[in-house]
Amino acid sequence: MARFKDAEVTAAIGPHLQPGERLRHWAYGVRQPHLLLIILLTPLATALLTKEYVVALTDRRLLVLRTGRKLRVEGLTEYRLDQRPPAKTSTGALFTHIRIEDAAKPFAAKFHRLGMANNREHAMAIAAALGGAD
Repeated sequence: MARFKDAEVTAAIGPHLQPGERLRHWAYGVRQPHLLLIILLTPLATALLTKEYVVALTDRRLLVLRTGRKLRVEGLTEYRLDQRPPAKTSTGALFTHIRIEDAAKPFAAKFHRLGMANNREHAMAIAAALGGAD
């Protein structure tokens, strides 16, 4: 099920790093429509409404890259770690959920354990760094 390889993801994140900034963890996640909409809509409509993200934790920031096909970055949101907004995280059997509760730029996505090689470990490390475990 792995969507991308680590080398592809780190290459997509690289141009967004500041000089001297170190990449610590990265994870691939999605935000899908509500379950009821998934049931009611066709698979094509559901695929079109699903948003894909790569979340990267550095020594300074949390980067949220909205991605498209082949990891083309369509948008970037960043949260400074020294001023990070409240976050809620949880980890279940299949998914790690990360929600950042920022009034200006909220974020929520789920990270499947098989989204990439080591996706679960990276997502759990990011969740732990955000300190919002339920």
